[in-house]
Amino acid sequence: MSKMPGRLGTLQARDVMCQDLVVLTDTMTLEEATELLKSHKHSGAPVVDCQGKLVGTFSLRDLTGLKDTTTKFERLHPDADSGIVTAEAMNHILENKIGKETVSQRMTRNAPSVTENASLIDVARLMCSFHTHRVPVTTVSTELTGIITTMDILAALVHTADELEEADSLPS
Repeated sequence: MSKMPGRLGTLQARDVMCQDLVVLTDTMTLEEATELLKSHKHSGAPVVDCQGKLVGTFSLRDLTGLKDTTTKFERLHPDADSGIVTAEAMNHILENKIGKETVSQRMTRNAPSVTENASLIDVARLMCSFHTHRVPVTTVSTELTGIITTMDILAALVHTADELEEADSLPS
C-alpha cells in the first residue's frame, strides 16, 4: 500500500465517524423501523440487540420490491412525499403485511463493520468491496460507537486536499 498524503494517511475510523446515530433495534417492527428511517430521511441504519451490540444493518433494500415501487411512484407523483420512503412504499409494507415482521427477520446479518482504529483507507476499501454506503463502527467487543458514510469519506478527502493546497500556497 502506498503512503497517503497529509493527514489522510493517518486518519482512523474514530476521526471521521458520526456519533449521532439513528439506530434500530432487532425487535422493532418493519413499520416502526421504516417510519424512523423516514423521519430522519435515511435509507438504512445499524441494528443493535438489547445490550447495544451490533447485530446487523437494515436498509430499504432489505424490503424486497420497494426499490421498483418507489421509483415508479416517484416518477408519477414527485411531490407526494419528501422523505426517502414514499407513501406508496409504506402502503406496500402495510398491504403485504410485512409491517409487523421484526427488523431481525429482514436485516443483513454479518454486515461489514470496523473498529474505531481502522484506517480510513481500509474503511473505503471495505465500502467498495461490499458496495455499501455506510459502515458501522464498533469497539472490539462489538458495541456500536458510530457510523461512517460515503459522505464522511469524501469530506475527509476534500479536507486533506484543501490542507495540501493551503500548505503549497504558503511562502517557503
